[in-house]
Amino acid sequence: MSELKIYLDKDINTELIKSKKIAIIGFGSQGYGQGMNLVDSGCNVILGLRQGGKSDIKARDYGLKTMPISEAVKWADIVQILIPDEIQAQVYKNEIEPNLKEGQYLMFSHGFNIHFKRIVAPQDVNVIMVAPK
Repeated sequence: MSELKIYLDKDINTELIKSKKIAIIGFGSQGYGQGMNLVDSGCNVILGLRQGGKSDIKARDYGLKTMPISEAVKWADIVQILIPDEIQAQVYKNEIEPNLKEGQYLMFSHGFNIHFKRIVAPQDVNVIMVAPK
């Protein structure tokens, strides 16, 4: 196994992410924190949420753009899954996987569903993890 490469702010060009369309799936504690951070940093963010649900209403109250999960996935270059671990596999199978396209980035902040193979990304989709811990 190769050594894990850790990137710090000094190692990257933060302007590159600003050229990407980012769909945040979920607006709980992780979706709120990471989504707001990206918006505040000048990134192009859409929240993929169940329309009319509590998170959708909360996000709109903050002035954020929302759309159904499947549409957000189609729109995005980067899809960040920030919904609870216990529902990720089902939402992935029903709403995310059918709408993924070659070259997209699928991003996680928790690795349980990837590690236990409840979510297996297509070979032509990039998988990255940005974990807060």
